[in-house]
Amino acid sequence: MTTPLTRLLHLVPPPAEAPPATDWADVERRLGHGLPADYKELADTYGHGRFDRHITLLVPEDSRAGQGLITRNDGYTEELEDRWEMHEEWPDEVTEEAGTTLVVWAGTKDAGDLTWLVRPGTPPDSWPVMVFIDDLTEWETYPVTATAFLAGLLAGDIDSPILSSELTPPEHTFSPYPR
Repeated sequence: MTTPLTRLLHLVPPPAEAPPATDWADVERRLGHGLPADYKELADTYGHGRFDRHITLLVPEDSRAGQGLITRNDGYTEELEDRWEMHEEWPDEVTEEAGTTLVVWAGTKDAGDLTWLVRPGTPPDSWPVMVFIDDLTEWETYPVTATAFLAGLLAGDIDSPILSSELTPPEHTFSPYPR
């Protein structure tokens, strides 16, 4: 059986130099919740960088100020809630259950954020992916893991009107950020 990571590795070679090891228990303690196993494997394989010079995978710590997973998620949902109140339009998925939150795990150069939709009592490996356009007036929800989403998007199996037009090279790349 092919895993989403195996599929992604066939589409996009990882960096030649492995990223630094991550203390996931410490990261999850600092975030206040667990993280999906596939994301940890994805971050451990690719590290911080960009797929096709468009989608930036966040890792817990980053040498660039404010760009790590932990820093980006500090107050993230509250910031989105303030912006949605201005537009007076919220995604139903976010408002249907008290305690629902969003965790950003990737960003794009122009379209917005890739997040997990986190509902109380839902294990991290079951969190769906939500994609937001930068002004938060459009969003998409995909019932797949982060790695399955990336692999499907790059293979052309997932057609995201928000993202797909930026991901059309015949060969996909991953460019790690300097450490």
